[in-house]
Amino acid sequence: MVLEVGAKALQRRRDQLRKAAESVETQGEFDDTPTVGLLLFYAAECGLKERVLARRGHRDSTALEPTHNLRRLAKDLRLPRALGAALDRIQVCRLHPPTRGSVALADLHQAWRYGAKLNTADEKAAQEALRALISWCEQD
Repeated sequence: MVLEVGAKALQRRRDQLRKAAESVETQGEFDDTPTVGLLLFYAAECGLKERVLARRGHRDSTALEPTHNLRRLAKDLRLPRALGAALDRIQVCRLHPPTRGSVALADLHQAWRYGAKLNTADEKAAQEALRALISWCEQD
């Protein structure tokens, strides 16, 4: 099922989620990196979907394929090379040892939602790339 959400609502939600992530970070009472990551992921997803709708001339999300694949959305938008490179650097986030394996970019929201322990450097890089995507969406 595709939920019908207008482009303006996606834009508004992008901004709300970004601000919520900033608020969690600045409170500083405890490290809540997964919550910040989850908020940034969904903010980037809302932003990218809103930009796809705008560029295609559609009014709401029913025109979109249901996906959490930020790379696919970014490809549809033909993002600037620098942003594409940022996404390429975070194709996967390694799981924190002793667990072996990795999490694909499209599945990061699940890792953060369910509390998987990620490699700190990979997680930081992923959040920086998400912030760059959000910033691009705000300026496009």
